Amino acid sequence: LQDNEPRIRDMARLLFHELSKRTNSPIYNLLPDIVSQLSQLHLKQEVFREIMLFLMSFIKKERQNEMLMEKLIQRFPKCTSINQKADLAYCIAQLKVNDKSIKCLNDTFKLYKDALFDEDVLKNFMNVVNKAKKNTKLDTKDAIEELESKLADAGVAGLDNERADAQAKKAKKRAAKRKAQKKEWKEDEEESSDDDEEEVDEMEFNASDSENIANNKPVRQKASSTKGLRTRRSRTRARA
Repeated sequence: LQDNEPRIRDMARLLFHELSKRTNSPIYNLLPDIVSQLSQLHLKQEVFREIMLFLMSFIKKERQNEMLMEKLIQRFPKCTSINQKADLAYCIAQLKVNDKSIKCLNDTFKLYKDALFDEDVLKNFMNVVNKAKKNTKLDTKDAIEELESKLADAGVAGLDNERADAQAKKAKKRAAKRKAQKKEWKEDEEESSDDDEEEVDEMEFNASDSENIANNKPVRQKASSTKGLRTRRSRTRARA
């Protein structure tokens, strides 16, 4: 449907038009899987939506619209990313709406409410509500208002939770950074302490050399370690 070759695009469209004429409704039966598979391919949003807009146009029967909406909503918990949920919400927004559709959205609200923090997801569900309001045949004003209220509340709460999670992650990151800095400072203090001890040893060694020079004794070579310094001092005393 999105091939660079016009001839292939036309053949693909013709294929779906022929499939739509069959009595066993193959497009309707395959649509939930088509939505999931295409969503996992990480297509560009506009490409995915152009394809789905074309395919959803073949869903004309009221009963098919109702059943397809329910099937798509049932797929929300299986999504692994917010983009996949946004794709589902877009497809739901393309369906025709009636009183059973609104009832379905109210009854299954818990399945998709966690995704309503996303602006795109919320927008598509609100489009369903607006479409329902314009449908004069609908006699479910209270149900529509209930759904609209739940969508708005969940959208605000979800956004707050998302911000809180982001702040918590930042705080955790700062705490880890402070911990690493403290560890680094501690290591620096230990190295500084070792340097001070070496400096004291060197001062003692230099003082000893000055004393030897004053007493006309040979100046010793500097020891590479405290242990080496003690060994050389013993040897010097033995020679003296």
